Amino acid sequence: MQPPRGDDTIPDAGAAAAAAALHAGGSLLITRLRYTGDVLLTLPLLAAARRCFPVAKIHALVESAARPALEAQPELDVLWTAPSSAVATLGLAQRLHRERFAAAIDLFCNARSALLVYATGAPVRIGEARRVRRHLYTTARRLPPGRSALVQHLEALRSLGVDPGRATRPALCLRAAEVEHGRALWTRWTSHPGVVLHVAATQPAKEWPIEHAVEFVRRLAADGVPVFVTTAPHRAAITESIVERAGAGCRALPVSPLREVWSVMAAAAAVVAVDGGIVHAAVALGRPTIALFGPTVPPIWFPYETFGPYRVLHAGVSCDDCDRVHCASRKCMAALAPQDVHAALANVWPARVFGTTP
Repeated sequence: MQPPRGDDTIPDAGAAAAAAALHAGGSLLITRLRYTGDVLLTLPLLAAARRCFPVAKIHALVESAARPALEAQPELDVLWTAPSSAVATLGLAQRLHRERFAAAIDLFCNARSALLVYATGAPVRIGEARRVRRHLYTTARRLPPGRSALVQHLEALRSLGVDPGRATRPALCLRAAEVEHGRALWTRWTSHPGVVLHVAATQPAKEWPIEHAVEFVRRLAADGVPVFVTTAPHRAAITESIVERAGAGCRALPVSPLREVWSVMAAAAAVVAVDGGIVHAAVALGRPTIALFGPTVPPIWFPYETFGPYRVLHAGVSCDDCDRVHCASRKCMAALAPQDVHAALANVWPARVFGTTP
């Protein structure tokens, strides 16, 4: 087995043989097991893989919670779901081995994903040089810190001796029926362009204060802009409080399947959301987006501003970039004032929208 190699290493003969097999219709596996937003960040890699290997069979492997992010993507030939039990995982490993992949790219690189990639028996297995599991890859990359997640992903293809091109915006595909469903939900309420607001998060430290969200909704109501407030699982109380306190002009979207939420977002004029899967989906749907970031590093996790009307607001407080799950003060998120978010939204949204009357 080869020793770990740097991210800029020239591909070896094994990689060249794998690339030749892919050009001839072989199979490529790409894994990013969990976190919907992170899976959405892999979409440019899937698109680049399809461009580089037009006749290859491209497979992806995710856990069930992240499956909605990829289930309608045209770049994919096969979408695998990683089970939770050890026995089922062993069965999956056996099925993956029978596919005889020419190459496998692991973008998650935890112990489980590394073992599954190793189990494929692919002659080229690309992952990160992390701890002992680096030995399960044939190419273990040492990734430069602070680089965009989009670029990190694309660079994996270079290990196969192909040029993936420059990073592009993720493009999330919805089915025609889903698009129509989202439009119908909006038109049952209003005929005016509206905003989707999402301020809850799996990690409470990333949430925007409720009082800020209420003031922001009131500002949009004064502009004649309706707001759909989406609801995160287990955080419905936040949405209920915003809608109750903000009054007319906003409605709550109940906890719904992800793709239904995305259909509503696709019909919106703009999205304002905290760090998480919703904000990545907004960009991937091509909606003007304002991302509210506190304990997150924007250059890595919101590398979209050069692609269009996508902006990140990030408070420069002394303890930012901490990536804390819980925070007593949440002062970084509290520093994102409603008037500043409103102004940022006006800058990415056509000015004629503001000032209309519902």
